Amino acid sequence: MKKHINALLGFVCYTIGVIAAAYYGLWKMLVLPLHTLAVSFLAGDLNITLLAVCVVKILFSTTMAGLIWCIGYIAYNHFKGTQDPDWETMEKEYMAEKEEKERQAS
Repeated sequence: MKKHINALLGFVCYTIGVIAAAYYGLWKMLVLPLHTLAVSFLAGDLNITLLAVCVVKILFSTTMAGLIWCIGYIAYNHFKGTQDPDWETMEKEYMAEKEEKERQAS
């Protein structure tokens, strides 16, 4: 039962990470500043301060989206229980199999 709850929590964290990344990183920091720049330009109200703020938001939008997504992915892996493989044991098993094949071949 605990395994299923952890899997569900991991899925929820990942889903929240994707949705939050799309909302904050793409919508609030990319689409809205572009819209603001276009509306301000067409209305004749564009100034250097507004332009600078919008450009900074646009430049950091994908970084923010990636950061938020990574946080959700890290939480997903935490609940899923992903662990690094034991490379030393895997290498020993591989070498033992290789030696066995060499013995059988000779």
